[in-house]
Amino acid sequence: MSQKKKYDNIYVDYSFSLSDKEQGDIITPEMWTLLKMIETEGSISAAANQMKISYRKAWDMVKSCETSLGIEILHKVRGGASGGKTVLSPEGEKLMTAYDN
Repeated sequence: MSQKKKYDNIYVDYSFSLSDKEQGDIITPEMWTLLKMIETEGSISAAANQMKISYRKAWDMVKSCETSLGIEILHKVRGGASGGKTVLSPEGEKLMTAYDN
C-alpha cells in the first residue's frame, strides 16, 4: 500500500499569453482553446458548448482578438442546404502556429 506524501498534490503549472503593451492580453490560454475547438468543431457555437461558455462570450473573445490584432482570424461561411461552418483564416492559422511555437 503506497502512502500519499505531503506534497503529492503540488505541481508546476504555467501558461502563455500573446500580449500587447497597449491592448494587454490578446491570446490567452482560454482564447487558444477556443480557436482550437473552433478548428475541430467547425463552429463557434459548438466550440462554446464544448468549453461550457456562452456563444456571446466566445464571439466577444474572437471580435476582441481580431480588433486588437487588426486581422480577421476566422472565416465564416453562412448556412444553407449543407449548413454553415467557421474555419481559421490564413492569418488565424499563422497566429495559432506562432502561439504553438
